[in-house]
Amino acid sequence: MIFTTIGNIMSKLFMKQCFFVIQIYDSIIKKIKIYFYRAKGVKIGKNFKFSNDSYIDLHRPGYIEIGDNVQITRWAMILCYDSSKDKYPFNYLLNKDPYGKVKIGNNVYLGAHSIVMPGVTIGDNVIIAANSVVTHDISSNSIAAGAPAKIINTFDFKETV
Repeated sequence: MIFTTIGNIMSKLFMKQCFFVIQIYDSIIKKIKIYFYRAKGVKIGKNFKFSNDSYIDLHRPGYIEIGDNVQITRWAMILCYDSSKDKYPFNYLLNKDPYGKVKIGNNVYLGAHSIVMPGVTIGDNVIIAANSVVTHDISSNSIAAGAPAKIINTFDFKETV
């Protein structure tokens, strides 16, 4: 009985230590990734939070600008290059550029599995729902959802101190 109790306590302590180490490791990896993105030329504001599963396209890193207080969740993608335009030779004849600048404003939340396509501007105080594909600009103070993403609601944003 006493050995079982000691074993349970030891396993709980071990699990807490492992969880703590994983949190520290995750935090360090994220800081390294942010440093790497900035070194490549991606403009990233303050208090940027993202999942390690998220993806930021680095074909033209200077084409991506991310504001302050932005959160990108699991498997969300920000693209500045549309490879589908390479598949059709007539796009070159029409002078269609496969690259496009992406600007994400302040206080933006990108839901899981959402995709921001090249050439899109997302305003301030915006929520992009999970599984959304943003193919056109989204105005400030709004909630967008769907594929392609459409504004489903707007709100008045009052910043509290």
